[in-house]
Amino acid sequence: MFKNFGWVILFCTIIIGMLILYECKKHSRKSDSAKASFWAREARANTVRRKDISNLNYINIPDSVIPSDISDDEINEYRTTLLNLQARKILNLSGLTNTDLKEKYGVANLSALSEYDENYITLVNIIARCGARLIEIGNCSLAAVILEYGISIGTDVSRNYYMLAELYRKDNNITGINSLIESADKLDSIMKAPIISKLNEIKAAVS
Repeated sequence: MFKNFGWVILFCTIIIGMLILYECKKHSRKSDSAKASFWAREARANTVRRKDISNLNYINIPDSVIPSDISDDEINEYRTTLLNLQARKILNLSGLTNTDLKEKYGVANLSALSEYDENYITLVNIIARCGARLIEIGNCSLAAVILEYGISIGTDVSRNYYMLAELYRKDNNITGINSLIESADKLDSIMKAPIISKLNEIKAAVS
């Protein structure tokens, strides 16, 4: 009896081993296929000729969101950065990979587009930090203006949403919070769900 039981265990072990081997090979084939597909697409993208990018949706920084006449070293640093960015080209290319960019605009434009996207990332981070500092020093009205600008250019920096929502909450501005939720819902970002969840929490706290 025990001898037969041992054969059963051995048989089951062999079957399980074969199933594991099959799954590993299947996964490997899928992985190899995905890699081949990626490199084929990358090769095609590298042959796309330069396209006109002069009419893309470039972002402008209005003077109204650049703090002035404020005696604060940190704010002055942000002001300098914003003034520098104001003279540069800025594009929100969130959600697009290098391959996407080469396919859409040509490989020769990749370097410039990457620079414009880096300028955008710098901008939205400076906007959030500047808004936070303005709130700290009690200038909530200008903070709201700057943070609202961040929302208008499609930021996915979560604290930009949260700080502005808290300012709206203090003013019992539920319409403003609803507007933030609508803006967050349009994001193509992994931050979309947590931002909306937090905004709904803040909304629920409006008296």
